[in-house]
Amino acid sequence: MSKRINVMIDKDTWGFLERVPAGERSRAINEALRAWVARRRRNDAVREMEALRTRLPKVSTDEVTRWIREDRQHGH
Repeated sequence: MSKRINVMIDKDTWGFLERVPAGERSRAINEALRAWVARRRRNDAVREMEALRTRLPKVSTDEVTRWIREDRQHGH
């Protein structure tokens, strides 16, 4: 279901958008907004992972390798 909204667009942004045929502007704006949301979510996830990394204990590569070998030996 679509939703009609009113937005204000800067003059320079309108310069790009007015070149898009009138019947395709909603699709173009939706695609741009979806891409922006995806980037925002990825950036938020990266920040969350970095914050977690500072709170979690350090693990050596040898320890991780040992865990993987143990897991494989147990058939997981």
